[in-house]
Amino acid sequence: MDTECEIQTAFTFRDDREIRLDFAGGQITSDAGLLPLREFDHRIAFTDSIVACLDDDRHPSYVKHQLAELVIQRLYGIVAGYEDQNDAQLLRADGLFQLIAGNDLGDPLASQPSLSRFENSVSATENGALNDLLLESFIAHHHPPIIIIDVDSTDDPAHGQQQLIGFNGFYNQYMYHPLLIHEGLTGAILGTFLRPGNAPDAENLLCALEPIITRLREAYPYAVIWLRADAGLATPRLYNFCESHRVGFTVGIGANAVFKRRSDDLMQKAVTQHQATGEKAKLYDHFPHQAQTWEHQLRILVKVEAGPEGTNRRFVVSNRPGDAERLFNFYQGRGQAENYIKELKNQFHADRLSCSRFEANCFRLVLFALAYQLINLFRRRLSDPALQRAQVQTLREKLFKVGALIRQSTRRFWLHLASGWPYQRHLAGALYDIGVLPVPT
Repeated sequence: MDTECEIQTAFTFRDDREIRLDFAGGQITSDAGLLPLREFDHRIAFTDSIVACLDDDRHPSYVKHQLAELVIQRLYGIVAGYEDQNDAQLLRADGLFQLIAGNDLGDPLASQPSLSRFENSVSATENGALNDLLLESFIAHHHPPIIIIDVDSTDDPAHGQQQLIGFNGFYNQYMYHPLLIHEGLTGAILGTFLRPGNAPDAENLLCALEPIITRLREAYPYAVIWLRADAGLATPRLYNFCESHRVGFTVGIGANAVFKRRSDDLMQKAVTQHQATGEKAKLYDHFPHQAQTWEHQLRILVKVEAGPEGTNRRFVVSNRPGDAERLFNFYQGRGQAENYIKELKNQFHADRLSCSRFEANCFRLVLFALAYQLINLFRRRLSDPALQRAQVQTLREKLFKVGALIRQSTRRFWLHLASGWPYQRHLAGALYDIGVLPVPT
């Protein structure tokens, strides 16, 4: 039996009282605020749905950690900001993680090697089912009259020698080149598609879009669907796809000699206006155009600017009717989708695709996306407007990261939260919102 020993210390900065240390404080966690999220997850069966997508082909005689435990340990580690499997060596003894994974206190969770074997066991079929779950979770919790599809690619830098890593000249690095599809109004992720690092921007675009659009049409037969994308994805195949699937699109397109010539008069008008007023001039127009590779004529939207810093002009191709300025402003709203991607990469650490096998990295990418999706659904349930808009780093600071002493008896778990925690009202509000606490009268 271990003997609890007091650490011999000689602190001198307090002369009124002696300071002593020991490690007899019991099971203390820094992530007690994850409890409302776990309850919300349980009520919507989110983790259960993830587990249902996976096949456990391990021999039952050798299974120590059930599939649900592995999923919860990894998923909630990502949510709490622990980006990699290496953190499992510390978190497997954390009482809060043991509690939410279904274990008793003191019953260790999976080690890093166990989680690594788990990630490398997931097949392409299972990854496809998990990607479908992203879309189904959006459909289950949203009933929109308008759906905005934001498509973009991003970079995931290489972590040593990995399958299908390639050099990308635009990013000037060895990397993966994933494709991400968001819903622009809610921020929900509809799909992920991991690609080699040297894949062109538009590669596999229609393969990723086709099942998503088809399922959305089935779920929302009367919804209006619009698509936004930048110039890297502008291809005739995309235009034809959108036309055949009744999708209105506004897609950035690069300038060429024809576009410049047809917008010269508008640019001169903007320059004259700036010279007359001294203020920045911003004008919009549109004209029909049909390139040789296009099946029919489309609209080219034009935005020209003239100001103290010089002139600028941008172009968007669209099949949608309406005012050019309004459509251009709609297109520029895709900047919010870039913020969604930044949150996924910078705060969920979705660029941590460091497995050797390509398929294991596909699983990692969709797992990061599922963690993002759970948070996105959770914050939309919260009644506090500040938390509804909060990114996950803010949720960690103001909701998830709270110290607590955890005790277990025969019938109960007790969590004694830090008395001086400044965000107690946020946790109480979250508990009300998900139905754990009764609404005060």
